[in-house]
Amino acid sequence: MTVLFARQPIYDRELLQAGCELLFRPCAGVDALVEPFDGDLATQQVMLSAFTESNIREVCENTPAFINFTANTLKAEIPFSASEMVIEILETVEIDEEIMAAIRRCREQGYSVALDDYRLKNADHPLLPLADIVKLDYPHYSADEMLQVVTLLKRRHPHLTILAEKVETYEEFLNCHQAGCDLFQGYFLARPAPVEGLRIPHNRLAILRLLAELNRDDASLRELTDAIRQDPFMSVRLMKMVNSAYYHRTEDITSVQMAVTLLGQRRIRNLASMLALSKLDDKPHALQKLALARGYLCEELATNLVSSSASGFTVGLFSCLDAFFDHPLKAVLKELPLHASIKQAILEHRGPLGLVLATAQHLERGELEAIDWTALGEQGLTPELVSHAQQQAIGLANMHL
Repeated sequence: MTVLFARQPIYDRELLQAGCELLFRPCAGVDALVEPFDGDLATQQVMLSAFTESNIREVCENTPAFINFTANTLKAEIPFSASEMVIEILETVEIDEEIMAAIRRCREQGYSVALDDYRLKNADHPLLPLADIVKLDYPHYSADEMLQVVTLLKRRHPHLTILAEKVETYEEFLNCHQAGCDLFQGYFLARPAPVEGLRIPHNRLAILRLLAELNRDDASLRELTDAIRQDPFMSVRLMKMVNSAYYHRTEDITSVQMAVTLLGQRRIRNLASMLALSKLDDKPHALQKLALARGYLCEELATNLVSSSASGFTVGLFSCLDAFFDHPLKAVLKELPLHASIKQAILEHRGPLGLVLATAQHLERGELEAIDWTALGEQGLTPELVSHAQQQAIGLANMHL
C-alpha cells in the first residue's frame, strides 16, 4: 500500500532543522483518505513507509522523525533504530501502569519521548518525569500563559525540551522564542508579517528586477545568459551546481552559455531564480529550503497534469515571495512580468496550477483531508503520483541546498 505523508519540519532557536513530524494516510485509493481514521494502522503504515519504502534520512534531512504513537503501538515492539525517531505520545492515550511500563521500556532502549498537544497550565502531568520533549499547543495559551507554563515546566523538570507547535506566523514564533521555548513547529516561515505601505528596499528591488528578467516569457536564451553573467555570485553558484554529480555530465560545463544550452531554458531559469532568492542573506536557510521544496513539488505535480504545464516550479517558488520580501504577495508579484494565469494560480489557487499549489501547501501543513482528490483525479493526478512527486521533490531540494 502506498502511503501519502506530510512532513512538518521542527526548528531550533536559530531556525535550524531539528526534526520532522511525519503525518500520513494510506492511499490505496481516494476512498482510503476519507474513511474513518485508524490511529494504530496509521502509525504502523507510516513507520513501514518511512523506514522501508522511503529514505528516512533524506525525508527528515538527517534529523529525527517524530511519529505519533497510540496506546497499542506504544505497547508493541518497535523494530526501528532509536537514533532515527522520537516517540510522540498522543493526548488521547490513557495513562495506566501498562502505558507507564511501556514508556520506561522505550526510554531504556534509547528512544526519546515527546508529549503531544500539552494544554495544561501547570506541570503536573504524570508523564512529565518520563518525557524528553513537551509539545505545547500554542493556540491554547495567551502570551502570559505561555511564559508562565514554560517557566514552570523548566523549573520543575529541567531535563525537558519545550516545543511550541501550531506556530502559524513569524510574530507567534517570536512570542514563543521570547517565552523560552527550545523548538518550534508550524507554518510560520511561510507566513511573514508583511510591512504595509512601505516601499520594497533598494537591495531587494534589485533582486526582484533580476527575477523579473529571468522569468520574462519572451526572454531569449541569449538574454537569459546575459542576465546570469551580469551577476558574479549567480554565475559562480550556477556553475558549481550544474557541474555536480546530479547532472551526470561526462565533461565539465565551463561557461554560463554552455550551461544554458545543455540544461535548457526552463531548468536554468528555475535554478537561477532560486539562487537570486538565496542572496537575501537575512532570511533563514530553512525558508530557502521550504521554497525550493515547494517549487520542485509543484513542478513534479505539474508534469503529470492532463493540461501539462512547464510553470509548476515558478508557481511554487514564487508563492513564497512575501516571506522573502516582507511585503504582501500581490504587491511583490505586481513587479514581475508573469502571465496572468500564473498570478491567479498563486494568489487565488485558480486553474490546474492553482490546484497543484494548493495541494503542495496542504501537504506542508499536514492537511491531508483538505486535498481535493476529485479535482486532482480529473487532472490525472492520483494519490500514488502525488506521493511519488513529493519524494522526488524532497530529494531535489536536499541536493540543491
